[in-house]
Amino acid sequence: MFSPRTRRLSAFAPLIAAITVGAAACSSSSSSSASSPASSASGSASASTSASSSASASASGKYTIAYVPGATGVAFYDTLLAGMKAKAASLGMSVTYQGSPNFAPTDQTPIVDAMCTKHPSALIVSPTDPVAMAPAIGTCLTAGIPVITVDTGLSNTSQLTSAITTNNTSGGKAAADYIGKALGGKGQVALMSLSPTATTQVQRIQSFENEIRAAYPGITIVPVQYTQQATSSSETTARSILAAHPGVKAFFGSAEPNAEGAAAAIKALGLTGKVLNVGFDAGPTEVSLLKSGGISAVVAQPAAQEGADAAQFAYDKITGDASGITASVQLPDVLITGADASSPAYTKYFYIP
Repeated sequence: MFSPRTRRLSAFAPLIAAITVGAAACSSSSSSSASSPASSASGSASASTSASSSASASASGKYTIAYVPGATGVAFYDTLLAGMKAKAASLGMSVTYQGSPNFAPTDQTPIVDAMCTKHPSALIVSPTDPVAMAPAIGTCLTAGIPVITVDTGLSNTSQLTSAITTNNTSGGKAAADYIGKALGGKGQVALMSLSPTATTQVQRIQSFENEIRAAYPGITIVPVQYTQQATSSSETTARSILAAHPGVKAFFGSAEPNAEGAAAAIKALGLTGKVLNVGFDAGPTEVSLLKSGGISAVVAQPAAQEGADAAQFAYDKITGDASGITASVQLPDVLITGADASSPAYTKYFYIP
C-alpha cells in the first residue's frame, strides 16, 4: 500500500536509470519511506506533475541551486549531484557546485558563507556537523534562501525546507547482521568512521553496535576509530587496529574511504579471505573490491534519487508549491554482497565514476 507521496518518489526510478546509463556511455528506485509533519501535506502525484510542468517554462534560466557536498572527490556525492542536475535541468534550473576535499566543518563553513553571498534561489547542503554548520546555514536562511539538507543533516531542522537522507539505522543493522551471521556470533569486530558527530555516521555506527550487542552477544566490538577523508588514513588506522587487536575478524566502515582503506590494510597483511570487510556506499573502487573479494559486502544508497528529490523540493519551494514538499525523507538502503555484484537488481545502485 503506497501513499501518493511514495508513488511520486518512486517515479524517479527512470531518472536514476537514465543517469546510470548516461554515465556508462560517457566512461562510465525503489520506493521510499517518508514522514511528513501536518504542515507538509502530500499532494497527489498528478497535481504535482501538472504544477511542475506548467511552471517549468517560466523557470528556465531563472533559478539557480547551489550545492555544497560533505566532501569533493567522493562517488556518493558525485552521483547525488548527477541526480540533482538531471532533475534541475528538466525543470529549467541550473546547479552550481563547490566543496572541499576535507569532510570538516572548518573547511565547509567558508564555502557555505561564500555561496550565501551569491544569493542562489536555494541552497542544498550536506552538513559535515549537525551543530557546527548551523550558523553558516542560518546565514542563508536569514537572507531568505531556502535550504535543503541531503545525506547528513542538522540537529535543528525547524527552518529547513526538507531534510533528505537514507535509512542509516536499517543500513547499520543490515551490516551488523551480515557480519554477525558470517562470524557465527563469535569474534572481534573493529569499527571505523569519518566523524563522531555527522548524523549519518553516528546513526550507522550506533545501529551497528546496538544490533551486535542485542543479537550477537558473543561478538566483541573494538572501540570505533575515526579517520580523515583520505583512504590512506583508513588504511593506516586499520593496520594499527590489527596490530593492537590481532583477534579482529571483521571491519565495518561507515563511509567509502573506511572500507577501501581496510581492504588495502587487509591485503598488505596477507589477511584477504580471513578478515571480513563491510562498508557503506558503492563507489567504483568499492565495487571493484567487492567483485575481487577485497570487500565482503556494502550498504548502498540511492544517491541519485536523493539529489533528484532535493532539486524537486527546491523547485516546489521557489515556485510556491509547498504541497509537494515532504519535510523529512528517508530512502531505503540495500546490502550488496560479492555474490550480488553482477546482478542487475543490485548493479543499479552502483555510483557513477
